Amino acid sequence: MDFKHFRVQLVLRTLGILIATLALAWSIYETEFLMTPIVFGLLMLIQVFLLISYVEKGNKQVNHFLHSFFDKDYTRKFTPQFSGKVFQQVADSLNQIMEDYAQLNLEKEEYYQYVRQVNEHVEVALISFKSDGRIDLMNKSAQHLLRSPLLYNIDAIRNYDQGLLQVIKGLKTGERQLYKTRLGGDEMNLALVAKKFKLSEKEYTLVALQDIRQELQQNEIDAWQKLIRVLTHEIMNSMTPVLSLTTAIKQMVDDEGGPKAVESIVQEEVNDIHRSISAIEKRGEGLLNFVNAYRNYTRLPELKLEEVSLSEIVEQAVTLVNKEFSTSGVNLKFESSVLAGDRAIMVDSKLISQVLLNLLKNAREAVSGIENPLVSIRLSCETAGLVVTVSDNGHGVPEHLRDDIFVPFFTTKEQGTGIGLSLSRQIIKAHGGDLKLLESEEGSRFEVRMAFNA
Repeated sequence: MDFKHFRVQLVLRTLGILIATLALAWSIYETEFLMTPIVFGLLMLIQVFLLISYVEKGNKQVNHFLHSFFDKDYTRKFTPQFSGKVFQQVADSLNQIMEDYAQLNLEKEEYYQYVRQVNEHVEVALISFKSDGRIDLMNKSAQHLLRSPLLYNIDAIRNYDQGLLQVIKGLKTGERQLYKTRLGGDEMNLALVAKKFKLSEKEYTLVALQDIRQELQQNEIDAWQKLIRVLTHEIMNSMTPVLSLTTAIKQMVDDEGGPKAVESIVQEEVNDIHRSISAIEKRGEGLLNFVNAYRNYTRLPELKLEEVSLSEIVEQAVTLVNKEFSTSGVNLKFESSVLAGDRAIMVDSKLISQVLLNLLKNAREAVSGIENPLVSIRLSCETAGLVVTVSDNGHGVPEHLRDDIFVPFFTTKEQGTGIGLSLSRQIIKAHGGDLKLLESEEGSRFEVRMAFNA
């Protein structure tokens, strides 16, 4: 028998206390000697003390574990205080817990260093501050952007730009705002996005700042290049035949470096000259119309806003094109949610109607010649505003043309002017909305978004 086993020891010590207690009781009632009860009483107290000391000896290991845990000292190892399989398992479990927490602590530190390196090397400026204004995070990109050292309070931005501080404090979660400023002598177009969150019952605000001035300049250059390419294409299409015809006319009336005598020009040549001049005139009118279209495009009419139902505008547009669709054999489907029909919105009804008619016209032309042509227009209501979707089951917009369809005067149609979609987007943008081409498995799908506060 293993007398060092905890249960054996515990049973033996408890029996010792029991025997000492019975002996004490016997000596009190059965003997007349004073020393006998005193000896048995002391023996009982010694047994109790030894039992308590023995139990506490086992508790010390648990206490040491708890103190090590609270002090985050995960390097300590424990050995069993008593022999036996149970106590070895307890010691092994404690050691495993310490090893697991040591590994978690190491992983936590590694992850912290990883996030810190990402924050320091990311090109987007990041600033995180608490509700009291104290800054917890300001990466190197933020310091470089603001031309400042590490700040400890968000209010310190006041020293660089008072307006920027007001914008940062006024940002709501998920809100994106543009702010133009000059820092360190450089002009900047800052795009700011904020995210508010809570950690340990403390409120934090994370603000991302990025100077998009170069991107805007590059987009402006790209837009000019696309516009010049379209203008050059149209002018070349007009001037090439004009130059060819004028050269032909010159050859008809030229006689060895001088003008040919009138009486020497035959009737057939006169007819050719007349046809050539008529063609030049027609081409000149086309070029003039193109220039007028460009001038009209750059002069968007002033918006005449009124509170109307967008559902009524859509229904009127559908009514206007319904006969034309029926004649062309195109099925036109209109859907509207109940909420969308009940909401009013501030828009210029004539301009919005012009946009819808243009989208429907393009959709009808897109399904021309296909089997079972279908055009759908749907009006729905979302939290931020109303959405009009015009879709068709045509061949869709080729991938390589998706970025060009909104460029002014870009067109793939022989008789097209190329200003319909670009003008439509300009009108929607003027209302504070957006017009874009969505991804679609079949045909094309255009979306018009109009905010309630437009």
